[in-house]
Amino acid sequence: MVFIESHIPPCLADLVHCITYIQQGFPTNGGMFYFHPPTPQSGICFHFHAPISLYNPNTNLFLKQPQSIVVGPQLNPVWIYSKDQYRTVRVGLLPGALFRLTGIPQNQLLDQGIDAELIFGNKIKTLNQALLLTTSPYCALELIQSFLFQQLTICKDNHHLDAAMHMLWSNPEHMKINILADKSCLSTRQMERISQQRIGMHPKLYHRIVRFSKAFQMLEQDSSKNFKTSL
Repeated sequence: MVFIESHIPPCLADLVHCITYIQQGFPTNGGMFYFHPPTPQSGICFHFHAPISLYNPNTNLFLKQPQSIVVGPQLNPVWIYSKDQYRTVRVGLLPGALFRLTGIPQNQLLDQGIDAELIFGNKIKTLNQALLLTTSPYCALELIQSFLFQQLTICKDNHHLDAAMHMLWSNPEHMKINILADKSCLSTRQMERISQQRIGMHPKLYHRIVRFSKAFQMLEQDSSKNFKTSL
């Protein structure tokens, strides 16, 4: 497995937590499954020649996904399936960043993945075509960074709540909601209302999901163990 972390330029530092290239070789026995635990982090995932399939518990089927996907906060675990070589770039966004980039209230994106072309239009379509033509992970990372640079001109302003939620995300064991409300210059009720828009959920639920997500990460001794060959 190949992991490449891209450097985050200063101009993207209040939007982007990570830009990661991930590549897993061809499965040897029919396919590959990946378990993704609940996470408060939203993002954009760019796939290459082999789009993934996502398990739908309502139909008990794996449904093929678009080449690029805008992913909201996940309250439920997700199973991903790839029948071919798995190549993706994941842009992990900071609290409030997906709302700033799209203008979509985040409570509408809970447990959702939406075709990025429906949100960003021709810019993503052009980027998807360019990604299909490149074999270099570093070229792919540069292309995606260039796309993010373009979005800065139409990005909504930062909010005090975004920084407060980032503090909670970075250090969940030592942050309390009332303290974060004070740091955001908001009453607790205002904080709860704006949190629905910018992070998609109540601050207390966000806090619980952050703690669970970090605990899960600590249990993972090797991220490659998430990939399993088909039974």
